[in-house]
Amino acid sequence: GTNLMNAPVLSSEIIPAEIHVLSGINFDLLCFHPYKAVLSLTEDLRTYLKSEKGKMLVSFPNGKERTIVGQDLKPMHDAAQQIVNDVIVSDLPLMYAPAQIGMSALMVANEKQASKEDVPQIDLLGYLMQRFEKSDLEKLQSRLQSLSDMLKGLPEGKHGCANHHMDMKQLKSIHKKLKKVRVWGVSSDKDKEKKKKKRKAADDGNDSKRQKKS
Repeated sequence: GTNLMNAPVLSSEIIPAEIHVLSGINFDLLCFHPYKAVLSLTEDLRTYLKSEKGKMLVSFPNGKERTIVGQDLKPMHDAAQQIVNDVIVSDLPLMYAPAQIGMSALMVANEKQASKEDVPQIDLLGYLMQRFEKSDLEKLQSRLQSLSDMLKGLPEGKHGCANHHMDMKQLKSIHKKLKKVRVWGVSSDKDKEKKKKKRKAADDGNDSKRQKKS
């Protein structure tokens, strides 16, 4: 990314910065992300849709009636993972929980499979109602629908998605501004030496001006 902006960052600069980040989070690297949610929900669907209640949530475009088998959910799962690839470089992870993103990604992916032959359509909202009866489903459904609409806008570069329609000019402009921002933390010896030289040069300049006036 930095190479595209003609401002490559050296490994010697990245590693110390990463150490500061790790220190700031107390080296707690446990990460909750939508990828795991997509996988977990797909695995649960694969099992639940074989039950008597679950079978009622499945329909095939060609009118077939059969039990879900191992690879039936793979197209939906793979499409959802691709959606998550866009999500993680957008603003949405800051607004929604990983499980909500994972479920919405599956909902959008499920819609995309509607025209494909022998790929099942799953009533995912019905699945939620049956599996999570004690939840506030009305509120959850509204939230998931709003999020699903946002996910559909990611390929257009909406919601800060950096995978599509990225404005490199704007990005370079931001990068230039950030380079001017004062770096917080302990200054290195080189930085201190530079500051001393600048102060000395400024003092020498002031002295020369005074001598000319006198």
